[in-house]
Order: sequence, then C-alpha cells, then structure tokens
Amino acid sequence: MLLTPNWRDWYHFRHQQACFASGTAFEDYVSKVLDRFHDDFINPAPSGSLGDGGCDGLAESGTIFYACYGQRPGRFSAERELASKINSDFVRGLAEWDTFHTWKFVTNAPFGPESLRVITRLQQAHGQTAARPLKIRAIRPEGLWAEVVSTLDAMVLNEIFPGAPGIENVELADLLPLLDALGTVNSASDTGASVLPVPPTKMDFNALPGASRLEFNSGRLLAPRIDRWYSESSDPGLYDAQGDRFRSIYQEVRSITAEPAEILERLYVSVAGANFRMDGKRANAAFAVVSYFFDSCHIFEMPPVGGGTTGGGDPDVVAH
Repeated sequence: MLLTPNWRDWYHFRHQQACFASGTAFEDYVSKVLDRFHDDFINPAPSGSLGDGGCDGLAESGTIFYACYGQRPGRFSAERELASKINSDFVRGLAEWDTFHTWKFVTNAPFGPESLRVITRLQQAHGQTAARPLKIRAIRPEGLWAEVVSTLDAMVLNEIFPGAPGIENVELADLLPLLDALGTVNSASDTGASVLPVPPTKMDFNALPGASRLEFNSGRLLAPRIDRWYSESSDPGLYDAQGDRFRSIYQEVRSITAEPAEILERLYVSVAGANFRMDGKRANAAFAVVSYFFDSCHIFEMPPVGGGTTGGGDPDVVAH
C-alpha cells in the first residue's frame, strides 16, 4: 500500500497522541511498538511474588533491558516519584537479570533535577571501568519516535495506527503498484533508451504552461520503465482499461475547469493522492504516469492535422 507523502507527519501526530496517555496506557503503547521493532521482544508477565523483576521487556537475546513508566498527572510529588521509579527499576533489574548490557528507561514524564541526577549517577557508576559496565539511557517520546516508531515499515505503522489518510482519495487506485515501482527507481536508470520530448504541438495546442512542460519532460524519462511495467503485467488489458479510466477522469475534470494547470493538478492528485508534491520521488512518478497517458492521447486534445496551435476544442475528439 503506497501512502500519501504526508504519512510521516500523520503517524508522528498519532505517536504524540499516544504519548500523552498516562499510566498503563502509555506503557502498553511502548510495549506494542517495541514488540514490532524487535523480532524477539518479550515483556515478562508478573509472576506471583516474583513480580516482573523490574523488567518491561527484553530484546536482542536479552542484551537490551527496557523499563517503562507512564506519568501519573496530578500527583503532588511527581518528580520524586519518577526519580524513585528510575532507581528502583534499575536496582531490581540489575539484581535479577544478568544478560543485559544496555538499560533503557522509556517515559513520557518530564525530567526534573532529581530524576536527572539519578540517571547521571547510574551512568557514572556503571561506566567502562565498572565491574559491570552498562549503557544507560532515558528515552523520551521524541527519542522513541526517532529511534523506533519512525523506522517501522508503513504496513506495520498502519497496524498500530490504522486509517492513514490519502489512499481513499486516489481515484486510480489500480495505478498505485505502478507508482510504487516508479518511486523505487532513479529516473536516470531508465534513460538508456531514446526518450523523445513531449510533442510540442500538442503541448502548444492545449496551452500547457511552462512549469507543466518541465514536469512532463522530467517525468517522461521514466516512460521506458512504464512500457516494461505494462508489458510484464499478467493482465493484457490493463493498459487499455487504465487509459479509458484516465480519459474518463480527464473528462470529468474538464467539465469543472478549462485551465490546463488546474486539470493537470487534479489528474496528479487522482493518481498520487493529496500532498504528493511533498515527496520528490512520488511527484516525479505522478508526472511520469500523467505525461505517459498525455503522450498516448488518452488525455487532452490532439491538434488538428495541418494546423491549429491553440486548444480548447471538443474534449471527445481524440486520436487513440
């Protein structure tokens, strides 16, 4: 599933929302994302009087130890409680788990001077010259995003935060695999074949502005890749079906506006979704697909044979 380019901002916002949660709700969120980040993450369930040994998760064959604490708003001594929690979780973990060399304390609680002093004291006590040297880190919400959540695959992120915007607004959804394929290649890698410029007579006839012509000429470098994609498709009728759908959307847009730049922008959005320009590769893929169907005469009008340089004619008069 190819998401619109503002997916990262949307998921970051959802992450921030999850980190505003207090107590066990935040701790459960942390456990969920760590479970998807590490392929061997295990959060031990409390066992009678043994509890969980101060551990909220082990990963990387037990070498990374996680302790987690969700802030409890409204408590009078929140800072002292945080400092005490850091110290007690570390002391318990150190006593009961001998495999870890990295200890991470994940919290959404604000660090004050007391909690910071506790972390610093633990780091100095377990430096390189200590009997048991350890890497000790406090992970705050933005660090959790940068180190863990933002690195997850889009499919995994959608499991954690379902409903990313944009896909439902892509009218040509069956073109998403093509767009995805184009987004994974460098345009320069497909320029071995001779690539002709977009026909200037058709560009002139339809009064396409200079910026649109530059977009087309850039995107059309990927035309050989699109040719191969269609030739390798298991559906021999895919190109014709998508071309017809492209034409239909063009005619719908043409009934709303006659401005070439506005028509093109709507076609880009129908292919790539809103905010497609926020992602350079996705934008170039959109330019490539739209220019491809422009050049194959599925959209916009062909100039009359033997003359005419200004468009605006009957949108149904097209050479196929």
